[in-house]
Amino acid sequence: MFVSQVADGPPSSHDSPQLRPQMTRGEIESALASGSSPPVFTSSLRRSLRNDRDDSALDQNHLSHRKTDCSQPLSSNEPETKERKNQICFQPRASILDYTELMYQGSDRIRGLVTCFWTIIGAYLVSLLLSHYENNGEFLSRGLASLIFSRGTDLILSDLALVLSTSFVVPFVRVLWIGRWQPRFLDPRHSRSMIFQAVAEIGWLVVWYTWQGTRGWPWSQRCFFSLHTAVNWMKVHSYLSTNRRLACSLRTRNELEGLQSTRKEQNKVTCMQIKALDAELCPYMVRFPETQTLSNYAMFQLCPTLVYEIEYPRTSRIRWGYVAEKMAGTVGIFIVFYIVVAHLVIPHLERMHEVGLLLTTVHLMGPMATCWLLFFFITFDSIANGFAELTCFADRRFYDDWWNARGLDEFSRKWNRPVHMFLARHIYMPVRELWKNSRDIKRSGFISRLQKNMPPSVAAMAATFFFSSILHEVTIVVACHRWNHGVFFFSQMLQIPVILFAERAAWFRGQQALRNWSFWLSMVFFQPLLLCLYTYGAFVPKSSSLQGPIATSTTAIPAANATYSL
Repeated sequence: MFVSQVADGPPSSHDSPQLRPQMTRGEIESALASGSSPPVFTSSLRRSLRNDRDDSALDQNHLSHRKTDCSQPLSSNEPETKERKNQICFQPRASILDYTELMYQGSDRIRGLVTCFWTIIGAYLVSLLLSHYENNGEFLSRGLASLIFSRGTDLILSDLALVLSTSFVVPFVRVLWIGRWQPRFLDPRHSRSMIFQAVAEIGWLVVWYTWQGTRGWPWSQRCFFSLHTAVNWMKVHSYLSTNRRLACSLRTRNELEGLQSTRKEQNKVTCMQIKALDAELCPYMVRFPETQTLSNYAMFQLCPTLVYEIEYPRTSRIRWGYVAEKMAGTVGIFIVFYIVVAHLVIPHLERMHEVGLLLTTVHLMGPMATCWLLFFFITFDSIANGFAELTCFADRRFYDDWWNARGLDEFSRKWNRPVHMFLARHIYMPVRELWKNSRDIKRSGFISRLQKNMPPSVAAMAATFFFSSILHEVTIVVACHRWNHGVFFFSQMLQIPVILFAERAAWFRGQQALRNWSFWLSMVFFQPLLLCLYTYGAFVPKSSSLQGPIATSTTAIPAANATYSL
């Protein structure tokens, strides 16, 4: 599952995981000359660079497994081609805001900023809790906690069954596509195989969404289970799609090898094709289909990525202190998240019928922005990095500098890198290639004019936004048990003309600060607005009867002056 990218030598207790070099040779030499060591280099590599400046020795000792271009950074004399830019590559990288990783590397550039941020948050929470005690006689509201932890055993068992049920993909691939007696009518190169895969995925998704709808859980459990179902479906799709592509390459290679053996002379073109297919089937050390095991899939299931690969770069060891710190961070951020939601978000939602939709949206702009940032930190900084450390997953670029985004398109690429990579691999790139190839086919009518006037990149972007909007809308409808006339779907699809306007308006395209301000204002205002639209009517007066599918004695948990009816 993983490819080892580590150097020799015992690890230091103060060093970060031993990762493959991510700097150019000039940067390495300048860093060594200044006395500062590159953060991801081991001591053996530094000694090697001091004693031997030969590039070939460096490649031989520390940059092994160089069978694919995307397995390591480009060197100074290796141009970045257009084909390479379009690849989805995994490299050993750290999260840019991972304060713990920076401390392991000896860097404290953001130490003061992190300390200041959490000190201010802590002081504000103390003030908030004291104010709640003065008004209600208790420091912490317990109504939301009773709702969250109700029927917890049922949720845990259902989620465990959900994860275990995804293992059907291993026998699915082995029997139908790479088995010794695989059916000929399900050749992975044929469209029938793709249809059969789609039916299996949709059937699995419908089963678990139906199961969630019949359990009678409150909205908190439904939100978690719906999101985890969507995440597992993306893992299932990536596993099946990637292995179907590799199965196609395996069959093509076997046919070329059989054709080559029947000839008296070796065909150079055929030999080159076989070598290219071998490089695809064995990018590092393990060869497809030897990777089709339950242990390989279990490791992919635990890794914080949604894009399946035969092997990933890995670290040399597990730092249990790092794992413990991330676990403590998860608990701490969840407590802060709970206080903000229980004391600042829900009270405003309860009074939405009295004060109105617009005023409630304005009141929720600050709390929702805070919840959004807390969700980002608990998901990508704590949970994702924690699982990456446990699985020795070295590529921890889970996000980019999304706070500098100049538009919604840039934000969608940088905010959630695992989902972005999934959409790029399985939606954007296939649609772009399909659109580009279909433009050569002569057709008449609207489709022909559309293909002629719309570039493949725009068509692929529209298809990606459409798929993402559908997935978001279905997940929200399933979680809330309420369809709000596709508000979320249309709000996401309206981003396409906004993005095209920002790219083509010359006066706006060069205003970087203005574009960043407009992005932040739209995020701060429209997120609470969507929350109000989807929860409008979810909080009814206490004297009213409960409504909705979860009106049971175990889920009718009253809050301060209202009852949840979602």
